Amino acid sequence: MQKRRIDLHIHTTASDGLLTPVEVVEIAKKEGLSVISITDHDTIDGYQAAKKRAEELGIELIPGVELSISHRGEDFHLLGYLIDYENPEFVKKINSFQEERRVRGEKMVEKLNELGIDLSMETVKNIAGKGAVGRPHLADALLKEEFVHTYEEAFARYLGYHAQAYVPKRFLTPQEGVDLIHLVRGVAVLAHPGTCRSQHAIYDFLQLGLDGIEAYHHKHDRETAQQYKNLAKKLGLIYTGGSDCHGRRGGKILIGTVNVPYRCLEMLKKVKEKNY
Repeated sequence: MQKRRIDLHIHTTASDGLLTPVEVVEIAKKEGLSVISITDHDTIDGYQAAKKRAEELGIELIPGVELSISHRGEDFHLLGYLIDYENPEFVKKINSFQEERRVRGEKMVEKLNELGIDLSMETVKNIAGKGAVGRPHLADALLKEEFVHTYEEAFARYLGYHAQAYVPKRFLTPQEGVDLIHLVRGVAVLAHPGTCRSQHAIYDFLQLGLDGIEAYHHKHDRETAQQYKNLAKKLGLIYTGGSDCHGRRGGKILIGTVNVPYRCLEMLKKVKEKNY
């Protein structure tokens, strides 16, 4: 039996990725993937734009989203899988996140202008397109207008935490994040825990109803992935995985480069069935 390859963590131009939803699906097909999940930040527009092409190419497309949460002074990302993305309350909440992103982007542009950098919000919006405005779009705009030499410099000098033009984001609490995913009958998974400073947070989130942790990720080596698989089993959680591809930002297209077992999808569906 042919091994079924999957990637459950991909971003598109609907948030901070560089590939359109259709391009993501077509690359996934080329890479021999049978299942993918588009998990854009605070939006499901990418998933909706990719559905038709995924059906045409015979790829199973899992509805997903990635939410930003804050806990004890540290930022975390929470993945929501198999969500009822048409739930009216969820749509209203997601739309409010989009508006907050736009306002935050405008404030950062204002700060940049105060620093003598003549960058317009229109330039940022043109780069973001229909996507939710985020710091990567501002970094791309700074690079395009030659105010910085590299994407990394944009963050180091202006957009990173504590940098000159940084504006804090309003994060959900872990409970709000988990509850929102559960409201839409989804499965809540902590993204790339290996990049988090506080490992004890997993135990805190467990008490709030967390369903799983992302063991397989492009920033997790084999040993790290095994560590989180073991931890998930110990805590009674499931484990998932994906490339966290953002297009060529960061060097290369990562779709399909992380070896994620098909069992991860089976566990997701089992939790969904058990909970709802």
